[in-house]
Amino acid sequence: MSIKSAEIICVGTELLMGQTLNTNSRFLARELASLGIPSYRQIVVGDNYDRLYEQIKESAGRSDLVILTGGLGPTTDDITMGVAADVAGKELVFDEESFNNITEYFRRLFRNMPKNNRKQAMLPEGATILKNNNGTAPGAMFEYSCPTTEDPDRVVHFVLLPGPPSEMSLMFTNEARPILEKMSDSKFITKFVHLFGIGESAAAERISDLIDAQTNPTIAPYASEGECMFRVTQRVDNGEEEKDLITPILDVMKERFGQCIYEIGDRPLKQVAYDLLLEKNKTVCFAESCTAGMVSSEFVDIPGASQVFMGSVVSYGNKVKTNLLGVSDDVLENLGAVSRECAQEMAEGARKLLGTDIAVSITGIAGPTGESAAKPVGLVYLAIADEKGTDVIEVHLSGNRSRVRHVAVLHAFNLIRMRLS
Repeated sequence: MSIKSAEIICVGTELLMGQTLNTNSRFLARELASLGIPSYRQIVVGDNYDRLYEQIKESAGRSDLVILTGGLGPTTDDITMGVAADVAGKELVFDEESFNNITEYFRRLFRNMPKNNRKQAMLPEGATILKNNNGTAPGAMFEYSCPTTEDPDRVVHFVLLPGPPSEMSLMFTNEARPILEKMSDSKFITKFVHLFGIGESAAAERISDLIDAQTNPTIAPYASEGECMFRVTQRVDNGEEEKDLITPILDVMKERFGQCIYEIGDRPLKQVAYDLLLEKNKTVCFAESCTAGMVSSEFVDIPGASQVFMGSVVSYGNKVKTNLLGVSDDVLENLGAVSRECAQEMAEGARKLLGTDIAVSITGIAGPTGESAAKPVGLVYLAIADEKGTDVIEVHLSGNRSRVRHVAVLHAFNLIRMRLS
């Protein structure tokens, strides 16, 4: 049986209350898209039997595949497995292999298994058990007979996955996806084109002829804070020869966007900057004023950042700019901390102080106060210094204080990218 439509139900009162960020739906939606399975709805339901039962029943009535995440734990509010089994009219039965896996998990942690974890080994009769290699809760995949007037033999597939993203994503990839691949009539091949230095509207206008003429592949623009992206997706039906229809589109986009394209793939801008530093065997440091350490914090989120990142100076006050980075009193008194000259001396001083190949500095007015007619909120200067000299750029950023600082961070990473590529 082929799957024509899917819904994702994320279970947990903590999701409804905003206590936990729901990243599972994004992951699953992208996975379903790559499988060629249309995802029509994403729903969040709290830990309530009646509401969850009603939602599963409703989703099963209109979609071929219902994926549920969360609520597979050992406590009394973890009800997803039992509710889904009730909807499908299946008994929960003890699965010895799952129980042994749970026991072994606790043994590896040198801990005794609490008695209530036995509940996690109670699974719908006849279900395909999805092994959990990152936690205790096994998942399950089973069918629900849901006939309609048009299709009296209609069957809906339930896939139940744990809530913690590290458990859910691994279980879906290793256990559920191979099964679902056999149930799809087609697959999708997708490339993501990431751009920096051009807005979404201007970018879409530059390739409007491609967008207007799209059939297969399709082209969809997306905007995020400070940058934009295009998704280029090719559909390949089962039995159809897999021709590369994406590369010609990408070639046109490369020609029209040039260096605005920083990645064709999944790497964020900071990762691109890091990879170039590593490839060129260069070290880097940062001197930050208005971003107050945000660049450094973002950069060290990258595993292995210590191979290229030596340190930073948060020179928020002018005394630090002078005493540590060597910014001259003349620049600060006559031109101000937010100036080309200050950014230049901050970068050069940081490079000398920390002994790196490259230094990047940021100074600006993030707001909401501190502006003047000559220096409005959003005015930011960035400089990059290396053995070839120092370059300074001036940017005018819009939005609130948080956005100005965030986009300034992106500009810092882009300076490194442009310098090294």
